[in-house]
Amino acid sequence: MKRTIVYFLFLLLGATSCCRDEEEKPVEGRTVLVYMVASNLGDYLETNIEDMIRAATAKNLNGGKLIVFYSGNASSAELFEIREGSGGVVTRFHIRDYENRSGVSSATLREVVNEVIGMYPNKSYGLIFSSHGTSWLPSEIGMGQRSFGEENGKNMEIYDLAAALPDHLFDFIIFDACSMASVECAYELRNKTDYLVASPSETMRYGFPHHLTIPYLFTEEADLENVIKNFYNFYRDEFGDGYQKYPYGNISITKTGELEALAAITKEIMAEAGDGAVFSPPYPDWQVLTSLRPAATKLYDFDDVIGRIATEERYARFAACLEKAVTGKYTTAETYSSYTGVIPVTHFSGLSIYPLQAPLNRLNAWYGQLEWYKAVYN
Repeated sequence: MKRTIVYFLFLLLGATSCCRDEEEKPVEGRTVLVYMVASNLGDYLETNIEDMIRAATAKNLNGGKLIVFYSGNASSAELFEIREGSGGVVTRFHIRDYENRSGVSSATLREVVNEVIGMYPNKSYGLIFSSHGTSWLPSEIGMGQRSFGEENGKNMEIYDLAAALPDHLFDFIIFDACSMASVECAYELRNKTDYLVASPSETMRYGFPHHLTIPYLFTEEADLENVIKNFYNFYRDEFGDGYQKYPYGNISITKTGELEALAAITKEIMAEAGDGAVFSPPYPDWQVLTSLRPAATKLYDFDDVIGRIATEERYARFAACLEKAVTGKYTTAETYSSYTGVIPVTHFSGLSIYPLQAPLNRLNAWYGQLEWYKAVYN
């Protein structure tokens, strides 16, 4: 009897050990959430989804999960997974519907992110935002702008977007949206992601060529250099409407861990330059990267602005910090603004900046809410 009991306990312990091993086995792969707010881009976002389906084979996903939140309007949204099904056919698999949830609500974003993390745990995570974008420019001071998204006239400010995301979760955040590669946006998101991929200018309505970039997001370490290279090549060589080419596209990778050092040297430069330089009006030869109707200001190339007001010694230190922060960048010879048309690009650092301007008191006051302002001007 005693031997039987001992044997039974041995089997029980062995079974418990096996279960623990299975539970503690690390999950492989990466979960990537694509957060899409359709606005008036619905047809283009559907094309983007079809491009993802083209690319999301089991081999390309490499053990990972590709999850899409699609908000068609403020009363209708869906969460679905893109993966191979029976017969190896890649398609979308419905997970759940959302009712009366605005896609530009920070509460909705927080809910969706937390649900996806809970349902699809993985060793690493990526996030793609897809909609309209206008950098940090505010919606609340009567300028008709928004930082990210647009839904029934409502928008999401950059600080609300950042507050909805967990700290230090994402390997990368990609903005498939216009103008989000500003130093202000990057700094606001510095504790949310290791790398930010975005354009400091308008992105053509087609958006990211996901059929070319998705496979690089699921390598063991996301190959963001090939993501931006394929974005650049697509717009330089391929994109058109059947009648003409539209070779306009610039893109960059920002390593957020280097932004504190970049802010520190920028603060030194601004303090030394004084109000006369800091509040100087923009000049015609400043490199414009974003020009949006009816914004009170354009957004300018970060390096171009700092190079005009810094001493030689401080600019050298700034340039060294910027090189560490912007780890990859590409630009076509021209970029495009729906407001002003084609803009030649002769100076491209990968990030835009808003230089404080004396006549824009309301905008300057709003700008003071941003983390970048607090780090550089306070």
